[in-house]
Amino acid sequence: MTAFYPPPPKLPPGATVWAYLRDSGGAAQENSVPQQEAEVSAYCDRYGLALTEIFRDVAKSGGSVIGRDDFERMMSMSEVKNMRPNGLLVWDFSRFARNVRESQFYRSSFWMKGITIHSMTDQIPDGDLGVLVEGFHDWINEQKRKKISNDVQRGLKALVREGYSPGTPPKGYKRSGLIERGIKRDGKPRMVSKWERDPELWDYVILAWTMRAEGRSLQEIQNATAGRLYTSPASWSGFFRSKTYLGIGVSGDLEVPNHHEAAITRDVWEAVQKLNQENIMQTGHPRHPRRVGNPSLFTGFTYCIECGAMMTHTPGHKNKPWRYYMCGTKVRQGVKYCKSRRVGAQRSETAVLDAVINRVLTVDFFDQVIHVTRAKFSDTSATEKKIAALKERAVDLDVAFQRAMNAHEKTGSELALERMKQREGERAQVKAEIAHFESQLAASKMEIAPEAIQIAVGRWREQITKAKDGDDIKFVRTWLYRFVSRIELGYNRAQIYYTYPMNDFSLADALFDFPLRGGTDHSL
Repeated sequence: MTAFYPPPPKLPPGATVWAYLRDSGGAAQENSVPQQEAEVSAYCDRYGLALTEIFRDVAKSGGSVIGRDDFERMMSMSEVKNMRPNGLLVWDFSRFARNVRESQFYRSSFWMKGITIHSMTDQIPDGDLGVLVEGFHDWINEQKRKKISNDVQRGLKALVREGYSPGTPPKGYKRSGLIERGIKRDGKPRMVSKWERDPELWDYVILAWTMRAEGRSLQEIQNATAGRLYTSPASWSGFFRSKTYLGIGVSGDLEVPNHHEAAITRDVWEAVQKLNQENIMQTGHPRHPRRVGNPSLFTGFTYCIECGAMMTHTPGHKNKPWRYYMCGTKVRQGVKYCKSRRVGAQRSETAVLDAVINRVLTVDFFDQVIHVTRAKFSDTSATEKKIAALKERAVDLDVAFQRAMNAHEKTGSELALERMKQREGERAQVKAEIAHFESQLAASKMEIAPEAIQIAVGRWREQITKAKDGDDIKFVRTWLYRFVSRIELGYNRAQIYYTYPMNDFSLADALFDFPLRGGTDHSL
């Protein structure tokens, strides 16, 4: 079995654990879900952990939790207190998530529920510093995801520039004959194609665009095309925004004109886009009724301050416009299960945003966080002694491991084999402890120039203030996620768990590139 980092002290023999396994799919995918599952099972046997549930997402991207059904099932099960395990095992943190904000948010959710997340292959020290190192791993994983995505996009753009059309053809087009272009990593030929008109659907496409340009309704277009393109009027939204029908090849921000045969003229396109802008029911329209009448700033990362359950948001309506948040347990199970009260949405959202801007995002507050972090590890002499002792212990374990291995090779003794495995585990534990204390030494020397703090905090305040002053709830939430990982909400107070995106400093000699976290109480 591959040598992995042993479980932390919070997961002793007998502890119950879940495992979350994910792969991205593809013929060249390493560490596929079946491989991970075999290793996790052996790992639990070795360290005496009770594996009670395995969650599997096969061929799913780590860039978002959307579409990862078993991940969502795992989060739902974790809401039930008597079902929670002591820990969650992952192959590495990139399997959990490759998006910094989502990784931090969902890991914080597990931590607040008393569930320890342990990566079998990422070296994470114990204690408060471990949270910071995890943040560093999150940043690295997101950079890898972006690099992979950029490499893929670059390849797709190259194909589009050459006149080829990767992906599924839109309605009205079909693939031409396949053409061999290069070799894949697994040695198989890479086949590409171009798009040409689909004679069975081409006339329906032209009819649909012509009718829409004349101002005809989606239902009329649906009836006229007899369901040959779409089976519901609600399915037409993306169709009437696609530049593909102008003969433009699109890949990300790249647009290649005259890429394939056009189905419509520029005049028809512009007439339809004008109608789209005037239709407030169009997805993403700034005056969409959901955006105007049902804003929900906190949904998804706000929890009841009394019982810890996730809060639900109840929108206002014509007869009762008051919006409020309410404990999810109380909604589902009744008043006797939680003593919390309804919390006015507008009042609490305003108070929390003001607290983030005027308290958390200030130079003095940020400087205090750095000071506290540095003070925790100020006694370097004691830490240095621990490191020296551990290194001596590591040398002794190396010798003991070698002796056990020699004895096993000479005699085939099962007892020698067990001793060898035991020493191997002890060596991994000692190395993890050395890394932990060496990280403490590095933290004690962490320095950020006052000018850098001033610039970063000023930029943060400007960005979130701009988001607050706008009407786009999604934009506000995006910026709030950068600084708040969790909110515990009550009738007259809120507990805010804040985070600082340290990668914004871009220091050439920075040792740390991860969020600093904490929590603070605020009255509403």
